[in-house]
Amino acid sequence: MNTLLSLHLFKKWPNRIKKELVVEYGTSEKDLLAFLNRQISLNDELKRDWESAQEKAHIETAHASREGYSILLFSSTDYPDGLKEVADPPMVLFGRGEWPARKSPLAVVGTRKPTGYGRDFCRRLAVELSAFPINFVSGLALGIDAAIHREALDMGATTTAFLAGGLKAISPKRHTVLARELVDEGGGYWTEQPFDQAPLKQLFPVRNRLIAGASMATFVVEAARRSGALITAQQAFDYGREVYALPGALFQPMSAGPNALIEQCCAQAVTGVTAFSTRFNPSWLKNDAYGEATEDITLPMMRQFAPGRKLSSLQLRMALNCDNSIVFRELDWMLKQGVLEKIGPDKYARKTV
Repeated sequence: MNTLLSLHLFKKWPNRIKKELVVEYGTSEKDLLAFLNRQISLNDELKRDWESAQEKAHIETAHASREGYSILLFSSTDYPDGLKEVADPPMVLFGRGEWPARKSPLAVVGTRKPTGYGRDFCRRLAVELSAFPINFVSGLALGIDAAIHREALDMGATTTAFLAGGLKAISPKRHTVLARELVDEGGGYWTEQPFDQAPLKQLFPVRNRLIAGASMATFVVEAARRSGALITAQQAFDYGREVYALPGALFQPMSAGPNALIEQCCAQAVTGVTAFSTRFNPSWLKNDAYGEATEDITLPMMRQFAPGRKLSSLQLRMALNCDNSIVFRELDWMLKQGVLEKIGPDKYARKTV
């Protein structure tokens, strides 16, 4: 039985602590397990909880075998890169389908009661971005979530959902067929909750951090001032990811949330879809000859530049584990495209719009 699965189901320690342990010991499951056993054996209550987590891991493994779903471990190369970078990732994801690692993930979220304005924008966004290697990420909920999933599928683009509950039943039930289509078209749906877990109200904000963390950026289409979509946007902002919002009429309730994010400088306003593709992912501007050489480094480098973060070429080289020549070539391209700005002899930062 996998130690990471037991650790995931062990609720006495927060995900932040679990990640620190796995980063330190994760290359050797034997060493990790030995450390856990030493620590837990010192406390009878922890020992009982650990034994319970191991039993739950056996049950979950049996469910996965019987139901045919995947258990994606934090240590796997198939686990979303964006989630690996946040402070509080789950040690395991349960799901069906796959995480399309070579496509750029964009979270699109919003109200369960969209207007025609919001639905039309989802269609336009899917039409524009489907020309690129995009993965639309959302939550399979009613409204904007369902709209972006559906429009992406209609345009032949990949789309992925994160669920609040376990895989036993899709919520809402009417989206069971839609979830199946996500898998059939190269995406999938994932959750950190065990198979039998119901989608309780308090689990939705927990789920929202997966949407924000797995994605390069989060786009709020329509939302009230107090909504789950704004929770997702705040989590993306806290993770150092870009946040975009669709501005709307001042007295339109479903535009109040995006307008507030823009006014508070938490999100960048997007007033058209044509130029948004390369604003979201500047590497899409590259021609084939140039882009092929540095494609693998562009997105990891962009993720290093959280809003307000200043980095040197040495810091980038160490973080990305690549040659100086590649770092400087990519920096030069990003400076020319206006993605970054040079703020010192060897200091760079993300250029604000």
